[in-house]
Amino acid sequence: MERPRFFVGREYRFNNEIIINGDEFTHLNSVLRLRAGEQIDVCFNDGCVHLCEIVAVEKKQAICKIITTNEVKKRHSKISLFIALTKAERMDWAVQKCTELGIDEIIPFASEFCTVKDKGGKTDRLKRIALSASKQSGRVNLPEILDNLTFNQVILKLQESPQIILAYENETANAKEIISKLDCSKDTAIIIGSEGGFSEKEVQNFVDAGAKVVSLGETILRAETACVALVSAVNYEFNFWKRK
Repeated sequence: MERPRFFVGREYRFNNEIIINGDEFTHLNSVLRLRAGEQIDVCFNDGCVHLCEIVAVEKKQAICKIITTNEVKKRHSKISLFIALTKAERMDWAVQKCTELGIDEIIPFASEFCTVKDKGGKTDRLKRIALSASKQSGRVNLPEILDNLTFNQVILKLQESPQIILAYENETANAKEIISKLDCSKDTAIIIGSEGGFSEKEVQNFVDAGAKVVSLGETILRAETACVALVSAVNYEFNFWKRK
């Protein structure tokens, strides 16, 4: 059985002692009902897994001591997912599954045909979903989830990405051919539209920003399915699925 995993801010580490409080303590104490003497894994979002023993479970916090530390080798490049705003349950599912697939960064944004209005305030919920998925899947780093961006802000942010892939339902270019030409040592941006897709003008703006447009086949995929499909394809091409 896998040890329970907790993510803690570095400010709660004091030499070899760790304090777990807040929501993570609630999960430890009220959900898992862990007690002194049991072992857990603790991550500080720094690429390391710390095997810890619970020393004491108090009213509002648990005190743990570090037994051993294992550094997990990081990937050479970053994969970012730009996803146009979708219905809450679809966005939640996309964040959960792409977190399990190892995505490094998720950027929700508003586009012309979005059926969901950008009211903001969703980032905290998405971060909670990503935290739960990271713990379940054994990640040592949480994906970064940005606040919703405007379309123009996305175009500017794409300047940080040396290679960009855009899934578009009206495109015929073979995704396999384009993905096979990507450089796994370079950061990659993946762009997925909402239920309404992208306008021709938006697609052209992405192309002008350096995006390679690809087809995901004859069928029209839901936004969350397209996210998983394209992230998985890039992971496979980059050989990110090998187990160390």
